[in-house]
Amino acid sequence: MGQKIILLGEDDMEVSEMYKIAFEKGGFRVIQAFNGEEVIKKAKEEAIDIILLDINMPKKDGFDVLKDIAKDETLYITLKNVPILMLSNYSNPQDIEFCMKNGAQDFIIKAEWDPDSIIKRIKRHLKME
Repeated sequence: MGQKIILLGEDDMEVSEMYKIAFEKGGFRVIQAFNGEEVIKKAKEEAIDIILLDINMPKKDGFDVLKDIAKDETLYITLKNVPILMLSNYSNPQDIEFCMKNGAQDFIIKAEWDPDSIIKRIKRHLKME
């Protein structure tokens, strides 16, 4: 089994780089996207295993990315077996419920999880442990 690929949608470059380093140390390859349009573009171009998606991003936010995946039949088929984990500081129950009803498999509140714990969640979703 080859190296698993994470598509990381995170607009804060320092936060994205911190996660990238941690996830690479955890054995993953990381593709970074700094806005929602890049997430969609890279999801179409790359064979990814999992998406970590922030909500608050420029151009398209995480909510819009979920909606775009659902309404683009080709993209939906491409990603139907790719877990989407929301990685956000939003903790509003309505936001969490929206994400879970619109294609996300998990919702991780950044402030409550360290990178090693997030790696464990990723591995669980990818059935690596």
